[in-house]
Amino acid sequence: MNEARVYADGFERSFAEVKDLLEFLAERGRNAKWIRKPTNTLRLAPLEKEAQNLDAADASMEEILEDTEKNTQLVLKMRGESYPVRDCAIRTILSRAGVNGDGLRKLDKATYAKVVNYCLRVAKGDALIKIADGKVSAVHGGGDKHDYCILDMKAMFETTCEYLNLNFKGSVYMEGSGIYDHSIVSAMWKLGGSQELLDTYRKALDAHGMDEKILSPALRFTTSDVAASGANLYPMLLTDGPNGVISLGSPIKLAHDKGGATILDFRKNLEQVCARYVDAMKNLTQLMDIEIRNPVNCLKLLMKELGIKQKIRNEVVELFVSQNGGEGACTAHDLYYAMNEASFFAACEGMSGQGILKLEEDITKALIKDWKKYDVYGAVKC
Repeated sequence: MNEARVYADGFERSFAEVKDLLEFLAERGRNAKWIRKPTNTLRLAPLEKEAQNLDAADASMEEILEDTEKNTQLVLKMRGESYPVRDCAIRTILSRAGVNGDGLRKLDKATYAKVVNYCLRVAKGDALIKIADGKVSAVHGGGDKHDYCILDMKAMFETTCEYLNLNFKGSVYMEGSGIYDHSIVSAMWKLGGSQELLDTYRKALDAHGMDEKILSPALRFTTSDVAASGANLYPMLLTDGPNGVISLGSPIKLAHDKGGATILDFRKNLEQVCARYVDAMKNLTQLMDIEIRNPVNCLKLLMKELGIKQKIRNEVVELFVSQNGGEGACTAHDLYYAMNEASFFAACEGMSGQGILKLEEDITKALIKDWKKYDVYGAVKC
């Protein structure tokens, strides 16, 4: 999708170079504004009833309305102003209203809006509303310092680049790793001058007679200003497998809604990267000492426990069997590597960038699971 349609709910873009990502985020900042309104004055309305009241002088409004009709079909009204609602805003609107439940999705838009509006009328405090590229993207709590804190995304990516260039000399932005959609922004760097972080792990691989599959430590930074993610730093490993990366879990997180988060807090989190790698490598190394006698069953059951889709589970297992055979014992370390290929298959199926990031985070939960619980004999249903 080209940049001219950046207003579209389904817009997504990747970036070959980090400077392109930074320029794009600067442009998104210029095309966004944050406003505060009392939450109890906000109202949802069906698009079909409000379309004629929107700014017809805006040449792009017709296209924006057409896209909204294909997606949320809703408008947010706020004391004389009305804006189409982007799909990523729905969760935050419901949160401010204090309402949730699968039953809402089954209602027609007029009834849906009426139910949410009943709750908005009695909601307390102010709402901090993000209007971006012609639509409402988020409705956060905005009453005091403990509510949502705006952290400029461009500034955080610049801070990350500066920190890595200073402390991990030779770090390189991984071409095409930067992704943007209206929910989340993410990018990855190969860390330079940091091979000692892997020394203990490499020794453990050698001691267990395992081939070294590691190319380099890497760091992924992911953030969002619509409550899809905090400002999170993920330790990663680059490998020679199809997926190319191994998630190490234990992200360093900075929540936007906790105690007045600032760029300085984010900078302090960057200073924890080395220590987090040490902990992550210990967790990964410990998997080498866990023998699994029924690897296919263990892989199937644990991935099911983690909520990975069945089709992707099947593809991961098929790849593992083709590479290693389905019989004979292996280690939890072998299976964790295999499990990380789920991201590759998800990308092949067209899963969104946000979906893949969530999948990777779910996979890291396996690092602290009781693997023996899933090492069962016989036929299993998955």
